[in-house]
Amino acid sequence: MKLVYNSKYRDLMIKQLKEQLIFLLQNSIDFSIVVNMDSGVDFNPPLSEEITSSFREFTLFTISGYTFTSAFVKDDEFIFEAGFGRENVGAIVYVDLDRILQIVIGETPIFINITASVEKSIAKDSFEVFASKSKNQKFFKKK
Repeated sequence: MKLVYNSKYRDLMIKQLKEQLIFLLQNSIDFSIVVNMDSGVDFNPPLSEEITSSFREFTLFTISGYTFTSAFVKDDEFIFEAGFGRENVGAIVYVDLDRILQIVIGETPIFINITASVEKSIAKDSFEVFASKSKNQKFFKKK
């Protein structure tokens, strides 16, 4: 499906995802997110190997309680504080919006970002690559 590699389509998905997250936060609606953990997810302070080894390729984070009150969207990141492991080790979680696969309320997915499963480095469409080459600028109108 070539659509998931189209940068304009990916931008549209991120815009919609961002609006969904902001709406849920502004309306005090608890939710969960399913995150593609392959890249674009950081923890501060870093979590131990014992904790991170329990994460799957796609991991569910529940945004409720204290985690909900700490959550916000900044630029193209969703940021929240959460506790992990038996000791409830606190960390601030930084998730690139394009790594969020689903937003879930209860057991019902309310938003699915089909582009989240695509590797970030593959995401450029052929037009974008063509337009980025200086020798191809002659094909574009000057404004």
